[in-house]
Amino acid sequence: MAVEIKVLTLNIWGIPGVSKDKKARVEAIANQLLTGPDEYDFVFLQEVWCQGDFKYIESKINKKLPFSHYFASGSIGSGLCIFSRSPITDIRYRRFSLNGFPHKILHGDWWGGKGVALCRTVRHGISFCLANTHLHALYNYDKDEYVHHRAVQAFETPQLIRSCRRDEDILVFAGDFNVTSADFAYGLIKSYGNLVDTYTESPVKPHGSNGETCETPSNSYTNVKALIENPSGNRIDYIFYQTVSAYKVKTKVCDQPLPQRVPQQEFSFSDHEAVRAILTISPVKDGEGEESFIDALFETESLLNSSAAFEEGLKKVLSNRKFYLTLAVLVAIMQIINIVIQATCDLSKGLCLFLDVMLVFFSFVLMYFLYMGISFYHLEFTEVQRAKLGIECDLDRLRIRNAQIFEEERKRALSGVK
Repeated sequence: MAVEIKVLTLNIWGIPGVSKDKKARVEAIANQLLTGPDEYDFVFLQEVWCQGDFKYIESKINKKLPFSHYFASGSIGSGLCIFSRSPITDIRYRRFSLNGFPHKILHGDWWGGKGVALCRTVRHGISFCLANTHLHALYNYDKDEYVHHRAVQAFETPQLIRSCRRDEDILVFAGDFNVTSADFAYGLIKSYGNLVDTYTESPVKPHGSNGETCETPSNSYTNVKALIENPSGNRIDYIFYQTVSAYKVKTKVCDQPLPQRVPQQEFSFSDHEAVRAILTISPVKDGEGEESFIDALFETESLLNSSAAFEEGLKKVLSNRKFYLTLAVLVAIMQIINIVIQATCDLSKGLCLFLDVMLVFFSFVLMYFLYMGISFYHLEFTEVQRAKLGIECDLDRLRIRNAQIFEEERKRALSGVK
């Protein structure tokens, strides 16, 4: 007998001191989950940066979704949490190897320790693996300095899930991926993970849009500049699934269930749109299972684009490393000059004090430049290179498989002619 599973994902935009109307929006989101028309089985939230906000939502909706977990990570937390109608077990969190830069404090991705949050549950007698993620943000469309970081994260995501998921689990994977469906990172996650995008599969989609979830014209927080550059917005929030041989899963609905505005207010629930998916799950009798396959062309194109992004990333990392090491040399020379001046010149006490302060200050600056040039960018280079070598290995595998597919199609065509 078929069962239905309702899933919701939402980036709540909960940055303390930065996000507008945060308190009112968090209260509205909790109230919507409690009193709204949908009885969700699983809810995935991102950017819940304050555990107080998580505790508030948890306390408000515990009658409908009594089981939950907040995934701690990094200095400020991962921002990820999962709510479930059934007990949550086997909780794990896997951090990405690359997460931005520590000196980009306002961006915050490095400090949050982003990764993949995973847990397991049993609902309607079916075993589920629930995965939630939030990939590195895109801060500048024209000059994206994090493209190779997201590429590494996209490469690692299916691996992290496979390391935790059991063979009998149906995977439900949701979150803010910060990539559009035209991005190579989307193709990498989808093809590598053998995932189904509920939006593309769904016969029922949001009215009047192509599923855009961020910087949409209807959202109160979308700025004018973003609308001029991209009037429709971007689809970057997804709900994926991966089935198993014992069950057949189909997307019944994938839409955006929340109102455009918080009731009695002039602002939206978040700067992102919530995404809802209703999945129909039915058991498959022996011999009736459909063979799962990956579109070879789509996967090959995704891997080739990823390899190119990694190659550019390696060049950029080497350039950044050289830049910081050059700065370190210049600061070291300046420090030596400072020491020589103090040792050989007759200076006033005030000037000596100033030079001492500068010596201490630039000693810390020198240590930072050396850390970035010797340690941080070396690690970044290693991780990008590791992902690139993994991609190249899979490209070799795909070339062999594609040649076999081509040969089979050629033989089939020749036999048809005869």
